[in-house]
Amino acid sequence: MALCFVVFTADILAQGKPAKTEIQQPNLDGLVEVSFKIDVSGKIQIVHINSTSPQLTEYVVNKLSKIKLSNDTAPDGKVITYRFVFKKQA
Repeated sequence: MALCFVVFTADILAQGKPAKTEIQQPNLDGLVEVSFKIDVSGKIQIVHINSTSPQLTEYVVNKLSKIKLSNDTAPDGKVITYRFVFKKQA
């Protein structure tokens, strides 16, 4: 007996409905290390990203793109590196 796995894209599942814009946190184990700067408008600009999973990379990039910091956090050209560690939930 053979097993068959079928993968559906969000567009196929939506069947003409708008794609869901919020990316759910993947239930994966993995690591994402991201280096970024804060620009003059307070938005995060990714300099480098390394990950064990493309899904986790997409999730982190999506979340970081939504962050806007106040003008009090004036950029000084520093590159900040942060490591996100994801663990599967039971």
